[in-house]
Amino acid sequence: LEESSLRAALSFGAKQHAGVVMKQGVRARGLKLLARDAREQAGRAGISTADFFCGIAQTGELTREGVTRLLRSLPEGTTELMCHPGYADETLGKTATRLQASRQTELEILTDTKIRNLVASQGIRLIDYGFVTQEA
Repeated sequence: LEESSLRAALSFGAKQHAGVVMKQGVRARGLKLLARDAREQAGRAGISTADFFCGIAQTGELTREGVTRLLRSLPEGTTELMCHPGYADETLGKTATRLQASRQTELEILTDTKIRNLVASQGIRLIDYGFVTQEA
């Protein structure tokens, strides 16, 4: 589930388009209602989920400032950050997605030395989804 404090932290940065983030935020709130039921069903089926989820409203609008604020305000537990890092190459250019240049930007943010140093200094462990499953 996406906590409002996590969403607020990510919704920071001069490069974000407020209208896009707002529209996606409305969609995220609708998905949050569905996610509650899905999380309960997953639990009953023995499927593990992260404790917190964030990033829907910021799809394609992630900023270095927002990620920095998020990392400094993470709650205890496992938080999943939805993002789409990648290379804006010829193959991606042929796909029907609005997430073209933002993939490269997100890759640069997530691999930035300052961000990586912040992750280390905050004692944050980066894990893959398999680890969430093992912890259940």
